[in-house]
Amino acid sequence: MKRSIFTEEEKALLERIGTPRQVLPRGLIYLQGDEADHLYYICSGRVRVFQNTPSGREVTLDVVEAGHIIGESAFTEGQKRPACIQAVNQVQLVSFQMADVLPYFRTEPTLALHFLQQCSNTMDRLSNRLHDQCLMDRYGKIASFILDLTAEESEEKGTLDGILPYTHENIAESLGLSRTTVTAVLQEFEEQGWIRGGYGQLKVMNRTALEGYLLRKKEM
Repeated sequence: MKRSIFTEEEKALLERIGTPRQVLPRGLIYLQGDEADHLYYICSGRVRVFQNTPSGREVTLDVVEAGHIIGESAFTEGQKRPACIQAVNQVQLVSFQMADVLPYFRTEPTLALHFLQQCSNTMDRLSNRLHDQCLMDRYGKIASFILDLTAEESEEKGTLDGILPYTHENIAESLGLSRTTVTAVLQEFEEQGWIRGGYGQLKVMNRTALEGYLLRKKEM
């Protein structure tokens, strides 16, 4: 995921005008079909965006980290939530309505631009995620997830030098897979020399090989 496009001043503004809320791991922030009346800015932690299919299966669409907005369906009145949002780890966020932020769009035009840019980025990510969920097997899903989250180095997110600070359980919850499935796939990736496991994290050792593997998966 790309790092936050909001400036430090804009982040402080959103935290100031919003109502603080803390969500424990696996706690639900909202459900599919709820009234879309608030937006949320994630101050810390990460959340999983998923939908429930008619058969009862959960399909993970995205994982959103600190520095980003969720709940964009609240941009317009009378909308319903198209998906569920659940905390992956402990999450600190602030909630606000569009009416709270609109006055600042007039005085801070770049803030409005950054809101639009985030919406565009969200649509691009969801398009890619839907492709992965619908067309890829467990190997492709996990490879794509690792490459996406380690694409940009961030000291704040702990992704320096190709490190992904996720446990097998974190990855499983993020992708809607079982932990045993994730562990088996990661062991195979490690045997290939593409990653190296560690306590509570993994490290990408051969990004080029992992990208080539994912490309071949997408071409199948």
